[in-house]
Amino acid sequence: MSDGTAPEQEPTAPREPIAASPASAAAPQRLYIGSYTASSGGSGTGITVLERSAPGSPWQAVQTVEADDPSFLVATEGALHAVSETTEGRVLSYTVSAGQLVAASSAAAGGAAPCHLHHDPASGALVVASYVGGTVGVLSSDPSHPSRVVRTLALPYGHGPVLERQERPHAHQVVSTPWGTALVSDLGTDRLVEIVVDPISLDPEIVAVHPLPSGAGPRHLAWLDDGRLVAVGELDARLHVLRRVEGKLVLDHSIEVFEGAASTPGVLPSHLAVDAGRVYVATRGRDTISVFTVGDDERLRLVGESSCGGRWPRHFAITPGVLYVANQGSDTVAVLPLDPETGVPGEPVDVFSLGSPACIVAV
Repeated sequence: MSDGTAPEQEPTAPREPIAASPASAAAPQRLYIGSYTASSGGSGTGITVLERSAPGSPWQAVQTVEADDPSFLVATEGALHAVSETTEGRVLSYTVSAGQLVAASSAAAGGAAPCHLHHDPASGALVVASYVGGTVGVLSSDPSHPSRVVRTLALPYGHGPVLERQERPHAHQVVSTPWGTALVSDLGTDRLVEIVVDPISLDPEIVAVHPLPSGAGPRHLAWLDDGRLVAVGELDARLHVLRRVEGKLVLDHSIEVFEGAASTPGVLPSHLAVDAGRVYVATRGRDTISVFTVGDDERLRLVGESSCGGRWPRHFAITPGVLYVANQGSDTVAVLPLDPETGVPGEPVDVFSLGSPACIVAV
């Protein structure tokens, strides 16, 4: 796995499913959950599909698709795509037919251990970050395309000061920019690599490289409503806020993911998201979700920190009033209500078993 394996712990028996708090009509009716499987020492079986009949009703598993380490998922119109985070590195695509996932194709990812997949709106392509390979792969998002040939781009050579994790480039995530390019977080070299994908040939090209503080280990990225970028450092346990100045992303300020994080051993921030003007970040090892807002001085400030409802929170999805957490270490998915005033998660209203959950997509 790209971030190490969760420490072995005694499993926690999940509570019986109960109805979640009432939600708006925009609440999701389906969850796709990817997992780590036996190939990497995980206990998952592949991709699990959960559905519910109406907002507030219990979730029920309706389908499990066997796949090898589908650790990250992305949905496109009528399809679901997953990385297969293996040494070979594949992109698995499924069409959605009568509510069921139907295997459509398997294509090369362009590198070893792909850990993130992004649908690029500018080109319509799928862009894959391969952690071990240190590469970016681009291929058609059409699962039935007769020639899904991957175009591969190696990240610029380099390393960071944390040599056991930063001996060379390690691509971790791809996100789009508001100006039509894409950013690749390189945990191995403390850089954000900006690329553009040709919409016809799908060839990727590097257009800029933006440095981050040494030893940050950038993992995931998210955009603030004011156009600034937030990068979470997996290795320094900080949120780094950047603003664009004359085409360059420059550091505005940094803040710990929780008070004392920089001096707390064994913590590894994972997923990052912005919702309703708030910044959410999960931290493995501490097993919490931290919530930030932008203060009057335009700097992030910590609003609160609460339990993730399990152990080793690798990923989460936010929907109106609810946060779903993939707790890889406790083999559970926790459903956490969000305080309407602060946005801070409360105690779980539902917890259900799922082997080594790694990614959640809500639709």
